Amino acid sequence: MAEENGTEKPVQVFNSADRIRQLNEIDKDVAKLIHSAGLAIQALTNARSNDPSSADNSIDSHKARFKEATSQYFALLSSIDVRLRRQVYALEEASILAPDSSSKTGDLSGSAATAAGASNPLDVSWLNSRKDTVGKEKEAELWAAARQFVERINQAHPGGQTGVKGEGGQESMGVD
Repeated sequence: MAEENGTEKPVQVFNSADRIRQLNEIDKDVAKLIHSAGLAIQALTNARSNDPSSADNSIDSHKARFKEATSQYFALLSSIDVRLRRQVYALEEASILAPDSSSKTGDLSGSAATAAGASNPLDVSWLNSRKDTVGKEKEAELWAAARQFVERINQAHPGGQTGVKGEGGQESMGVD
């Protein structure tokens, strides 16, 4: 980029301490973001505020407090988003993170990267697929439920006779 006087603007290089400091500032802003969300929600209720300037409980006062809190919320959210993107780009440039093709195209699902064979170790579906006990646990639950169902039927009809016979004299199953 060239400035008005024709000289190029020097590129600022951040070291790891600067990056950590920036992340700490982002962390503090996340706390402010949550606080402003709480203030917006509080403005929608009849709860008493600790703020002495908000002693007025009129509808207009609630609207003004809500509008102020939501604009602060969205300003912080935008700022945090931009700064986190810069941190991610810095990690990608340093080859600490592999560039995610979905972040460049705007695809939030990440299915394009997964379909191309790239796996993100932080992807929830990838993490869940590493644990194969989920299916086994669900199968055990279904077998236990089926066992309880059969036991209830046997208790309701002692001797196994329900009075409903199918073809060939065998008992058929009914649907509730």
